[in-house]
Amino acid sequence: MGGAYGSFFWRFRGLDRHKLYVVVLCFLLMMTVVGLSALGEQRLEVYISLFTVCYFASSALFRPRRRWFDLVGSTLFLVFSYIVAVKVLEILL
Repeated sequence: MGGAYGSFFWRFRGLDRHKLYVVVLCFLLMMTVVGLSALGEQRLEVYISLFTVCYFASSALFRPRRRWFDLVGSTLFLVFSYIVAVKVLEILL
């Protein structure tokens, strides 16, 4: 019934997999901003960390086709790694 990934998610109201990926990613990022701002969070590293989680979770779920190197994913991962390294050094020192 639609292959290994199922047909329900990829053909939801006529949307192909890439368009659904973009819609879900936008929704997750919007909910992250709304939720964190409602909680009064002001630290940029929290926003970047959760944006990274949302991006990689939706990328793992939908597996969008890439025509070139994933610049957004690699940049988010590098910034996230830097934030984690700084926090670990703060704890150790």
